[in-house]
Amino acid sequence: MYQEIILGLAVCAAIIQVFYHLYYFLGIAFHKEGFDINEHKPVSVIVCAHNEMENLEKLIPIILQQNYHLFELIIVNDRSFDGTYEYLEELKKKEPKLRVVTAEENRSNLDYKKYALTLGIKAASHDYLIFTDADCRPTTKNWILHLQSKFVEKTDFVLGISQYEKKDTLLNLLIRAETFYTAIQYISFAIRKNPYMGIGRNLAYKKSVFLDNKGFHPYMFIIGGDDDLIVNKLANNTNTKVSISFDSQTVSIPETSFAAWISQKKRHLSVSRFYSSKSIFNLSMLNFSQLVLFFSVILLAFSEQYYKFGIWIILARYLALVLSYNIAIRKFRYNMTLWEILFFDLIYPFYYIFVGLQSFRNKNIRWK
Repeated sequence: MYQEIILGLAVCAAIIQVFYHLYYFLGIAFHKEGFDINEHKPVSVIVCAHNEMENLEKLIPIILQQNYHLFELIIVNDRSFDGTYEYLEELKKKEPKLRVVTAEENRSNLDYKKYALTLGIKAASHDYLIFTDADCRPTTKNWILHLQSKFVEKTDFVLGISQYEKKDTLLNLLIRAETFYTAIQYISFAIRKNPYMGIGRNLAYKKSVFLDNKGFHPYMFIIGGDDDLIVNKLANNTNTKVSISFDSQTVSIPETSFAAWISQKKRHLSVSRFYSSKSIFNLSMLNFSQLVLFFSVILLAFSEQYYKFGIWIILARYLALVLSYNIAIRKFRYNMTLWEILFFDLIYPFYYIFVGLQSFRNKNIRWK
């Protein structure tokens, strides 16, 4: 009897998995990356930096050399003591587009990143805001041009993609694959009118929307979530666009140790419990069904009567996965092969269980 129950669980989980891959993820195949480059809107680019002088020395010239003229660059110096302040003060004398905001130590137990971002947003001269991190690089000189072009009609949010630099290590492969997993989920959900998160490494939204809705309130005391929580709180099925073209992407510097990467992932997962109930349900169904499918198929492999059913069930899921992921890789121009992502998919259930348990057990999560 228990074998029939396991088979039933496997079938149900496979149906859910195939639905997500064919309805949500395959939706990327039909997404039209339309934009109007003839209309130029004034933009404020905001970067928060805590002891990031070396990265700023590389990033600032790249942004200032963008093929776009109607923008200002705001660097929020967040409690830096590595020479960032002196560097920025000297540089702004030569660069009229550069503005510097200093975030001092706050004594209200506010999340440092959200506090620094709020200062930068309030200082912005323009309504259209684009965010990235100090350790990121726009992929082309048309980054601002493409992102600002997405602000049409009632658009308040633009969700972009940020890849990680490719290196020949196992850790780097895992980081890039997990980032692809995240990207295909939040991009495809937004395309299907269910936006639930964005990433601070490549995100745009309106200053007026942020201020009219009390900014990061009520999440100012929560560590992390300065990007996904604001999207989850204010983005909806009519005010959100995605930008997936390579010209609108950024590339980030990846972590170089497993401990640092796991800490980063724990911080992200720890704030997901503050998502809306709809977002939590959608993501839980996606991830839980994968866990159920994998472990039920493993159990069916020991059944002489049902092991063939297990093979066909898992094959159905992988056919849907290969179809949707292969298209997303090409449309994102993602720096991974399908085989690398399939490898990560095999270990993803174990990764998700480990990081998920750690994120809820470990309360010592912080920004910088």
